[in-house]
Amino acid sequence: MLKILNLEAGYGELRVLKGISLHVAPGEVVTVIGANGAGKTTLLKTMAGILKARCGEVEFDKRRIHNEPAERIVARGCCLVPEGRHIFSTLTVKENLLLGSYCRARTFRPWRKGPDHADNEQSIESTLEQVYELFGILKERSGQLAGTLSGGQQQMLAIGRALMSRPRLLMMDEPSLGVAPLVVKEIYKTIVNLKRRGLTILLVEQNARAALAVADRGYVLETGQIVLQGTARQLCDSPEVQRAYLGKEYRSIDE
Repeated sequence: MLKILNLEAGYGELRVLKGISLHVAPGEVVTVIGANGAGKTTLLKTMAGILKARCGEVEFDKRRIHNEPAERIVARGCCLVPEGRHIFSTLTVKENLLLGSYCRARTFRPWRKGPDHADNEQSIESTLEQVYELFGILKERSGQLAGTLSGGQQQMLAIGRALMSRPRLLMMDEPSLGVAPLVVKEIYKTIVNLKRRGLTILLVEQNARAALAVADRGYVLETGQIVLQGTARQLCDSPEVQRAYLGKEYRSIDE
């Protein structure tokens, strides 16, 4: 579904990504782990069209997207849950969620009975109910201003907003950042739930323990380069990963 080849990107004269190559197959959960400053967020921003690639290729569903604008990438089915959530704090929870369906709603013509009528307001409402099923607290607080939610609830809102676009690839940037441990567990249960429903997920995390517990495969990113890759089990068993990311007392996921 996703193929990245020799991707380079950065800010001004700063070269952050130095020839990244990776792939994600349909239905997989793939994680990219690494320390702060390794280039994880830059990778996702480049894939999402927020940051332009300097060279290399990003191919999504057999289409090259690295030169496309962000809104077109979302419309193709590739959606980012950004680091820091970036919810619209002065809008309600429901308004935030409906904004996530913008690329679908803009093609809706209520006066026209044609092929584009299938993805209509009823379909968007159906997706909204699915999001409420995943995150019951969002339904309870649908009329509340998003800025008054807790950090964990805002993270749920950011995920729900992305799901409203009906993505085929969901990219998540540090979903556990600044979130209480109990809420982190709930968010990762949701990731497992989405995986069971067939959604493809690219998960970027500093919390290697949580990420590898739900991932099929993973990549380790250091200073803009992939230094290690393998199945989640292989990375968990790697002495380098255990020492750098999992802690000295780490035991296997099964334990």
